[in-house]
Amino acid sequence: MAKKYEFKQDKQGTGFWSKLYVTPKQRRTILRWALYAFVIMVLSVVQDVILCRIQIFGATTDLVPCGIVLICLVEGVQRGCIFALMASLFHLFSGGAPGVYSMVFITVLAVYGSIFRESFLQEGFWAALLCCAGAMVLYTMLNFAMGLFLQLTIPSRGLGFLLTAVMTLPIVPIVYPICTSIARLGGDIWKE
Repeated sequence: MAKKYEFKQDKQGTGFWSKLYVTPKQRRTILRWALYAFVIMVLSVVQDVILCRIQIFGATTDLVPCGIVLICLVEGVQRGCIFALMASLFHLFSGGAPGVYSMVFITVLAVYGSIFRESFLQEGFWAALLCCAGAMVLYTMLNFAMGLFLQLTIPSRGLGFLLTAVMTLPIVPIVYPICTSIARLGGDIWKE
């Protein structure tokens, strides 16, 4: 027979999520951003392990900036700009970026590409491809100009930088359907 003053154990079975007071919609939103981060991480690994060994006329692909711009285009300016900043910071700290300046270039080009797409183009694959192409050409040319300024490259390598932008674009048809599927998770910020 148990006495009144005996110690009672806590209830078992309460999970981590029940203590955080996170709604199911917020859980889906967290999952969406985690999946976007996973996509960028996979692109980084594929770039650094496999595609860095494939060179055509001294140029290779640059998947991570293209993926960041694409996700920013899919998500829109409000949510995409924060992701672009955080993902470009991750890209910088992972060692894949050519310099600190590339973090600024990726973020600014992703945000302005998203603003351009929302202002002048309808949402869709072709608009995303056009904005990614423009952003990647500008990104590689800005990196080339910065390399010339810092005396890290020579002017004859300009075509190689431009070829890098062109070689990166075939990843857009592969990543775009994945990003649009992930974008359907969660909900809009103003509807939570």
